Amino acid sequence: MEYDVIIIGAGPAGISASLYTIRANKKTLVLYDDLSSLEKTEKIENYYGFPDGINGKDLYQNGIEQARNLGVDVKKQEVIKIEINMQANNDKENRDKSSYNFIVTTSNRIYHSKVVILATGNKKNKPKITGIEKFEGKGISYCAICDGFFYRNKDVSVIGSGNYAVSETNDLINVAKDVTIFTNGKKAPDVRAENVKIETRGIKEIIGEDRVEGLELEDGTKIKTDGIFIAQGVARKS
Repeated sequence: MEYDVIIIGAGPAGISASLYTIRANKKTLVLYDDLSSLEKTEKIENYYGFPDGINGKDLYQNGIEQARNLGVDVKKQEVIKIEINMQANNDKENRDKSSYNFIVTTSNRIYHSKVVILATGNKKNKPKITGIEKFEGKGISYCAICDGFFYRNKDVSVIGSGNYAVSETNDLINVAKDVTIFTNGKKAPDVRAENVKIETRGIKEIIGEDRVEGLELEDGTKIKTDGIFIAQGVARKS
């Protein structure tokens, strides 16, 4: 099947792109497979147009529905290969604006497209700690600017040891009651603030029932916390 534009990724970036391409009268296909991190977000209050906030799953599904209503084809298929159509590019008669320059292969079929847009976001740098996946969107966040507001006057934790962790901590200092940086066995960063603590012992597990309630260290010590911000490695922007 042939398209003017194929977009890989159905998150806000991919769907937003599809709204513009379809309105420009370009036949558009959006392909996606992985669970979006947006779907794991419990509540979003800093997005225009939702006075009472909205959960990430609803926002994600609303975007897909909006694209489909405008005529975008949205298919849940895993993309396994993207190739340049060498035959079309080598054929002088086909070297014009109508050439389908890309071959996109999914687990279901093969598509041809003039343009491919990658909107897959980035993978989070997650520490190997039991419970991280379980509590994403339920007390675990990857953005202090985005979610710090939900932890006003509460005790929060930051997992990380570099400049990224320091930056997230600085964003939380004026919001949270207390902030503890867990370096998970690595060297402690230089942070000087009255309401910031440093814990260098290794983390065994994130604990809780329906939400994050604390952390268990490798020596068996359990420390209560209301929320955890993952800031391992280097900050990356989408």
